[in-house]
Amino acid sequence: MLHHVEVDQSGRTDRFNEDTALALSDGIQHSILLTAAVKRACYQKLRERGMSKKLAGVRIFAAGLVILLQDKRDTLDSICIDLEYVGWESDIQPHLLRRLRWLHKDQIYFAGIGKKSRAHDLAWSTLRRKREPNKKVSAEELLGAC
Repeated sequence: MLHHVEVDQSGRTDRFNEDTALALSDGIQHSILLTAAVKRACYQKLRERGMSKKLAGVRIFAAGLVILLQDKRDTLDSICIDLEYVGWESDIQPHLLRRLRWLHKDQIYFAGIGKKSRAHDLAWSTLRRKREPNKKVSAEELLGAC
């Protein structure tokens, strides 16, 4: 069965002093946690490569999406990603398509999903440690998905 899922984050990826939870929901649920320390380590490597602070934050978000979605190949029909970095969709979508070659451009779109979304609830409860993430991401894994 293929699912239309919504994806949300709680705690921004471009704030390196706080954790970030990314979650997808609707029919299936999955969440990952990026700790502040993991994001800082990845950010430092990206800055060493000459990447701007803003682009590094967006790229960490896109890498988190790759990790969140990577093993969902046979379960996803379409993906609605919450508008977290308005104006950066043209950077995020191609990154996902390069890393997740099984995805097609028409399967990904961006829209405000709101606070009533189950993806929002899952991301929030994961960030607040009320629910365990399905995966805690390492710095090496996050950098590898950048």
